[in-house]
Amino acid sequence: MGSGDPYLDAQTGLTYSLYKPVNTLGLPQTAFKVLVCGGGGEEWVYTRFSKGKKQIEVMQTMAGSHCSDPGMSVKMPSTKVNGISAKVFVYCDPTQKNAAKNCSTAKISTVGGYLLFTLPGYYGMKKVEMQVQGVGGVTYAQLIAIARSMTPASTKASG
Repeated sequence: MGSGDPYLDAQTGLTYSLYKPVNTLGLPQTAFKVLVCGGGGEEWVYTRFSKGKKQIEVMQTMAGSHCSDPGMSVKMPSTKVNGISAKVFVYCDPTQKNAAKNCSTAKISTVGGYLLFTLPGYYGMKKVEMQVQGVGGVTYAQLIAIARSMTPASTKASG
């Protein structure tokens, strides 16, 4: 039986806290999946908001789990999201010297990129590792705005 809210339904079977973005740049949700963790941890949650080429993907795993590989990218200086340090990655090809050397957060709008950060658990649940990714014209500033809009998916303790 479902509540009609996929986040609440998924939260029921997890020991880490789920968050959902309030700001999705006006893009509709086009996917919500609970997936097996390839690294052997708890299941992880994948959501996509998209229209045309523009898409935002939010991946959530239990902090410390490694469930998926985001692909080749170049690490940029970290930034702050609501006071929490977030790693910044841009999908510039690190194997091509010029592409890596000329890579910057400004390139996120053309090649894509993501933020990786950990949010605290709530109601006694474990922390969550959050990956907020944008492609197809999503800018660095928009990625940060989406990350800052993460709000707890549950308003009460389950169980």
